[in-house]
Amino acid sequence: MTALAALALAAAGCAETYVEEYVPEAPVIESFAPAEVLSGEDTPVVVTGRHLHTVTTATIGGREVSILERVSNTQLILAATRDARSGAIELTNAVGTAQSETTMTVNYPVPVLRTEELPAQVDMFGELTLKGHYMAVVRKVIFTPDGAGEGREGEILSQDGAELVVRVPYVETSEARITLCYDEGDEEVETPLDEAPQIDIVRLEPTLDALSFSRLIVGRITTLTGSNLDQITAVKVAGEPATIVSKSAAELRFMVPMVEGFAEGEGNTASLTIDYFDDFESKAVSESIPATVLAFHIWEGITTYGQRGAVAQSFFSPETGKVYDNSAWRTEVDPYALETNQSKDYYKSHSVTLQTSQVSADKYLATKPYFFFSGANAGTLAINSPANSYSQLRNFFVSTVFSGAANRVPGGDFDCIGTPVLRFRYLDPKNATEAAMADKVRNMTLTRIDEAEFPVDVAAGTVGGVLLGRDAMGGLSTDKWAPTYVKGTDSENFRADAVLLVLYYNVNGSPDKSNLTENIKRIGFVHITSVDFKVVASGSNNPPSGSAVHFNAYWQKSDYDYSKIQ
Repeated sequence: MTALAALALAAAGCAETYVEEYVPEAPVIESFAPAEVLSGEDTPVVVTGRHLHTVTTATIGGREVSILERVSNTQLILAATRDARSGAIELTNAVGTAQSETTMTVNYPVPVLRTEELPAQVDMFGELTLKGHYMAVVRKVIFTPDGAGEGREGEILSQDGAELVVRVPYVETSEARITLCYDEGDEEVETPLDEAPQIDIVRLEPTLDALSFSRLIVGRITTLTGSNLDQITAVKVAGEPATIVSKSAAELRFMVPMVEGFAEGEGNTASLTIDYFDDFESKAVSESIPATVLAFHIWEGITTYGQRGAVAQSFFSPETGKVYDNSAWRTEVDPYALETNQSKDYYKSHSVTLQTSQVSADKYLATKPYFFFSGANAGTLAINSPANSYSQLRNFFVSTVFSGAANRVPGGDFDCIGTPVLRFRYLDPKNATEAAMADKVRNMTLTRIDEAEFPVDVAAGTVGGVLLGRDAMGGLSTDKWAPTYVKGTDSENFRADAVLLVLYYNVNGSPDKSNLTENIKRIGFVHITSVDFKVVASGSNNPPSGSAVHFNAYWQKSDYDYSKIQ
């Protein structure tokens, strides 16, 4: 056997296989084609050379362009995008950079509109399709009002070589000229204004019907009707922006804001104005309209979300009228709860009674009352008092990424009792006394919420004549306030129309075995108008914890004065 044959046999018998080691090198450019391109056409450019399969970036004339395909170690295809400039091609990999010896020429065509295909008119803020030649090179579309020297840029939504779609910007007049901006080398050029085609602009200016209300009530949702109301961008009361709850072309609903200088009662007046066309224009609805501040808080058009809702905004305070982001729970909503609620070990060494305060009196008073909705067992949704459960709060997350113990509202997967103590009593429409109270809320014929209008009778166990009893609960589920809801099912825009009496207790709380009329600090009402029930599967329970709850809230401004109760 020859030495060469023996070596081959020895290699064949080895357990390891040897391959030639690749030694990386900088790319080499030998040629490219074509030598000239039109800007904006994304022309493929084939580069030939060596060590091209490891190229990571490419430029033409110093501007980065796209790598379409690494064909092989000797061939690469680039796209001469509209960002390319005349100059050398450069290719870079981890080892180095290569530059072509010859330069590429980038020619800049002038975009041309086919004016015969322009529509006669277009809605302001609507979409306009421009057809022509070399439309891919257009950088800006300018709409200049008739008689003006300067215009505004429209938003380009899509474009290719043959057509471009742009959103029409605000235009002051009913006619505008259209010019196109494009690159010519490193300069931006605009087509001549005196040669620009003209188009009619349809300005859908809002028109209001006669007002259906004679006064504004702070906190109330108020309705404007008319035409083109969807163009309104702001409603202002005495210059203070109001929250727009909903709007369509025919109707706009807004919540009347509290204005600095308003006094409680009916002796206030304010201007009412609308801003429209992206706040470029405004109109006075009334120069002076009566405004009333009622003796209780009104918060209407509120939406909060369950612990798996589309938005991580679950906590509402009837004291402030604010819906809080879940991320604010530890710092703003209930900042003292974690002092005593760090882990299950706390509850092993302390005797804890739910619906009682776990913090000192000063910290209890410093925490605004709040409540939340969460999916409960057997496919129900419940409104909850923070102090009603060991485990509810840890089911909420600071964002819609529902994972990670640190992302849970308390900061970990541990038991946690919230601070404020509340109870909720469903007002049954089958009971005459309860129905009368609920109707005052639904029809907003309430004039006050205080000890005179809704007296507490500790001996009888009633508030405003309504017996609390065992029906006043720290967690009240849909079994009570939405009895026709089919448990564990999705149901968008479910009409609940449920009115709840809300009881907020002082630092002494409201243990289950006590008289539930004792220790009441303030009361209010929650009118749950509708719910977008959304089930999030969880074992066999299928709770609707992804739900959005829509409601109005009415809240006592001052603590009960028991000396006034007869």
